[in-house]
Amino acid sequence: MKLKLKLKKRDAKPREIAYETGSARSRVIFLPVLALLLSLFVELGNRGFSPARLFGFITHSPVAFLFGWLVILTTLVFSELFKRRRAVLCTTALLWTALGIVEFMVIKERTQPFSSVDILMMKDGLSLMTIYYSWAKIILIFSSAFAAICAIIMMFARMKRRQHYNFPMSLAIFVGFTLLSVMVAVLGMRGEALPRRFDSLVDAYNDYGFVTCFTFTFGQQGISRPNEYGPETVAEVLTGIESDSGDEFVYPLFDEDDNLAQPNVVFVQLESFFDVNTVIGSEYSADPTPWFNRLCNRFPSGILYVPTVGGGTANTEFEVLTGLNRDAFGAGETPYNTIMQQSTCETVCYDLKEYGYTATAMHNNTATFFGRNNVYPNLGFDRFVPLEYMQNVKYSPIGWCRDAVLTDEILTALKTTDSRDVVFCVAVETHGKYEETYEPKEGDIEVLSLPEQIPLAPFQNFVNALPHSDDFLRQLTLALLKFDEPTILVAYGDHLPALELTNELLSTGSIYATRYVIWNNFGGQFNAPDLQAYRLSAHLTKQLGFSGGVVARLHQATDIDDVSEEYLQKLELLGYDMLYGDRQAFEGEYPYLRTDMRMGSRDIVVTDVQREYHRLLVTGENFTEFSAIVVDGQALDTIFIDSQHIAARSDDPAAVAALCVAQLARDGSELGRTEEFAITEE
Repeated sequence: MKLKLKLKKRDAKPREIAYETGSARSRVIFLPVLALLLSLFVELGNRGFSPARLFGFITHSPVAFLFGWLVILTTLVFSELFKRRRAVLCTTALLWTALGIVEFMVIKERTQPFSSVDILMMKDGLSLMTIYYSWAKIILIFSSAFAAICAIIMMFARMKRRQHYNFPMSLAIFVGFTLLSVMVAVLGMRGEALPRRFDSLVDAYNDYGFVTCFTFTFGQQGISRPNEYGPETVAEVLTGIESDSGDEFVYPLFDEDDNLAQPNVVFVQLESFFDVNTVIGSEYSADPTPWFNRLCNRFPSGILYVPTVGGGTANTEFEVLTGLNRDAFGAGETPYNTIMQQSTCETVCYDLKEYGYTATAMHNNTATFFGRNNVYPNLGFDRFVPLEYMQNVKYSPIGWCRDAVLTDEILTALKTTDSRDVVFCVAVETHGKYEETYEPKEGDIEVLSLPEQIPLAPFQNFVNALPHSDDFLRQLTLALLKFDEPTILVAYGDHLPALELTNELLSTGSIYATRYVIWNNFGGQFNAPDLQAYRLSAHLTKQLGFSGGVVARLHQATDIDDVSEEYLQKLELLGYDMLYGDRQAFEGEYPYLRTDMRMGSRDIVVTDVQREYHRLLVTGENFTEFSAIVVDGQALDTIFIDSQHIAARSDDPAAVAALCVAQLARDGSELGRTEEFAITEE
């Protein structure tokens, strides 16, 4: 007889228990060391992989560096909650490594550091890749991303699971590290060792490090509710501004019947445009911006302090239009991508429309960039003329539309209305990226001397792009000089280019300082003091005698040199009330309704269709290279012949009974279409 012995299965082998215990002990040392290495790598990327700058950051901001190390350590401890601990740990470490590389790439190309809100702009960022990177680099970027994803999948598929671990203990440890991080953050902000807010994202990332600032940008969107927000505080602000704003004509203008004549107002925001002579120690064979500098010397001009550098055109645009301080919003936030997608707001457009103006936006770039086609109706624009609706477009070697096209478009906008106009034009030609291997050509402006910190070749490329935009400004000014309506032109640079400029290298003392000029064709005497971008519109309208809305009246009632905390708090309170609060400043009657904005200044029409062998030939008016023939709701591959003719292949043109023409953005979005044209039998 055989005896069968039934052995009781044990929960774990002694060797496994010993292994887990030993592994836990080793992780007490391993995780902090790994967090330290990741912290050093990420902060090194934030400083252009300069060991000297990294050492300077650690010695000058030890609390910020230690807090960043604690944040990374907390994310690594998060892996203890999973059975596939090793896979989660490796993935987390890989993500932090990727963030360090991305930060290095971003600050190199645009100066502004990478923040969490950039994720919202991923679509716009991808659309610029072919401009900022060669195809070899693009392939390398996507190949690396694909390899990283494959590596993560393989780690989760092949790395063994832990069979036994104490989940409650792991959770308690993770929660403890999280609470410790929060406590250190609160104490650090109270002790001013960590930032409370980000007035300058560039300075904040330099002073407090990438990890700290990137972490703080999560969840920071919009304007925070003021502590004392309520009907009483709003009423107090309104009472202080009602008695001292607007109605101060600097130069009353009269028409032939001796009536006050309102002038057109044209804003021209020039991409990355600034006077390169402000770079200390620089010298050139010729002035790259002679016309702009001539205007600044002969007409009122001043320093304009903008909210961004190297990129972020829409943020300067937002401040000039709305009068709101972008610094009051979340760190790195672009309001165009957040609140302005669904909310209206007081702007200079709405203010001037109260006086009978027509508001036109204009941008020689694709309409969907920064979501402008959806945002502009919320800013009070009646018309929007993007690249897709422009005639006679030419492109720079980099691929941006030449600014010269804007002269005719601005004049067309002014001529096609019976009212006075406010035109807000955003130019793009001098946008980067600037070639790192740029070779001067015959006739180029030569850079004779330059601080060694600034890369010479890209700067030479930028310097020789400036004359094109400067010449556009010259042509526009001369055209407006002959224009038969009184017109004011306000021209300014939106931000400095991403060319490793620093405060110390500029005679202005600030990388946020550009210049603006106020010119007019009727001899008006204006003044142009140094001011913040969010005060520009209100300062101009006050000189025209226009009071505007609550934000404009606050600016107009405040001394131009007043930068007090009280003034900024009032501005922030009005912005919160209008965009996020109960709109108490408007007593329940909010005046800013979304406009029914039309696209383009010229009507695009179809006048005739010829059905030829496998082809549709459409005749009409004002077609552009972005016009597409649409049949049965389907856009056909369309060939642009000229402004009066476009054509598309059709397998059976005789079967087409009707069609229309649509304007398609570069991303394929439809911006508008003509009425359907019925094809009569021949």
